[in-house]
Amino acid sequence: MSARPDQPASGWDQATFRCGQCGAQRTATTEADYVRAISAHRDAHAVFDRLNEVERNGMGSILRVLLEDVTLSAELLALITADQNHRNTASPTSR
Repeated sequence: MSARPDQPASGWDQATFRCGQCGAQRTATTEADYVRAISAHRDAHAVFDRLNEVERNGMGSILRVLLEDVTLSAELLALITADQNHRNTASPTSR
């Protein structure tokens, strides 16, 4: 039996994940998005738990600036990558 044109095909409609640690809720419309949301949230907790309060505040400030401006983020990442490449290719005597 096929779905009617005005109804979605059977399967996922949406699923909501609620974190038992912090209470955050994430809703996804596909299983892949649901798994990604849970994984990202779990990883965020892992990073958050390793940082002290000062580090958390600093990281939050940096992320707010970078996530607000994608172009700035890309340029900063390019500068960091170029600097790392330069350091890796510099001769030992010039360091």
